[in-house]
Amino acid sequence: MDILCLMGLFPKEYEKNVEKDTIKYMQNAANKLQWAIVRGLDAQEGVNVHICNSMYIGVYPRTYRKLRIPSFPFSHKLPGDGMNIGFVTLPYIKIFSRYFSSKKYIKNWYKCSCSSDEKVFLVYALTTPFTWLSRYVRKNFPDVKVCIVVPDLPEYMDYSKMQKRGLYYFYKTAEIFNIRKSIKNIDYFVLLTDPMKSWFKRDIRYTVVEGIANPDELDNTCKCLAENPIKHVVYAGGIKFEYGVGDLVSAFCRIDKADWVLDVYGDGPDLPNIKALAGDNRNIIFHGSVANSIVVEKLKTADLLVNPRKNQELTAYSFPSKIIEYMSSGTPMVAYKLDGVPDEYDEFYFRIDSKDGLAKTLDKVMCMSHQDRIDMGSRAKKFIYQNKLPDIQCKKIVALFRNEYN
Repeated sequence: MDILCLMGLFPKEYEKNVEKDTIKYMQNAANKLQWAIVRGLDAQEGVNVHICNSMYIGVYPRTYRKLRIPSFPFSHKLPGDGMNIGFVTLPYIKIFSRYFSSKKYIKNWYKCSCSSDEKVFLVYALTTPFTWLSRYVRKNFPDVKVCIVVPDLPEYMDYSKMQKRGLYYFYKTAEIFNIRKSIKNIDYFVLLTDPMKSWFKRDIRYTVVEGIANPDELDNTCKCLAENPIKHVVYAGGIKFEYGVGDLVSAFCRIDKADWVLDVYGDGPDLPNIKALAGDNRNIIFHGSVANSIVVEKLKTADLLVNPRKNQELTAYSFPSKIIEYMSSGTPMVAYKLDGVPDEYDEFYFRIDSKDGLAKTLDKVMCMSHQDRIDMGSRAKKFIYQNKLPDIQCKKIVALFRNEYN
């Protein structure tokens, strides 16, 4: 089976350039999931993976510093088995530039893979240029099966902007109409939650892969049995009120425990207002955006992790990537029960009681014995290791394709 992955990941050789040139909101979570998919597909027997890569970055000059992205080969399993496709980063022009430059590579891949009976075009995300390319492949190369990975539904990208019903609302509505039209004949879908299937308004062939752990972030180290005099609660992710970060800061301010510190890692549009909620509380520290490698280490050495996002309308259609990232660390997590998180996760985190609220639940977990918290984190880490590694999760994707061929 030959699989061409149309991705927007950051090649390892170019990732530092992206970090340096990104002005706002680097797509770290999407990058990690895409690399995990590639890694999992590479591990499948009889599968040859090629990458046509058009990076998910911002626009020049508002959110990205470079006007043009270069084309260059990069490696994932074998030297040069991926190609980063160059494009212009100007607003609106960027969409067409990504489409036409990627189209050329796809044509060449098809010519080179003609000897293979099983050909799949795997696309990451429902974005305009990528869904156009899906339609192009479906129309021009009928022997190629097309699959789209759906990490987010279009309505819920920049959800707060959609709610304001301004100019952005009309632009986004037109974009969603175009996306629906482009994907009406797609063969397969990989969804992050089962309720996502209702968005398509038709029967689809799909599998659910809610997330994938990074094996490099899982190790055999155990939590220190000695309790530290100063204990750290960590939140890492986007700084938005809709993610519950404001609630977390407010809750922590109400907890009277001088030996506990809240560390907040990340950036976002609501950072100034959420900092204001913290006031002069010295036990709440905002670290801003830091390298992902640093965040991973902080998660491992923390005493408690928090996902403060509440269950709302859109949570049924998303799976927070931080759930798997948190559980992989071996540090216990406090979180709400979300509709998009499968029930199999329930016994591996401390659930926020809707009656008690975030502050009381945090206080209750902080008062538990150090050993009880360690035990919860260890069980969560074992669950992730046994069930959510790339080779295990991507078996579902390949099985979706092979059911058709066999």
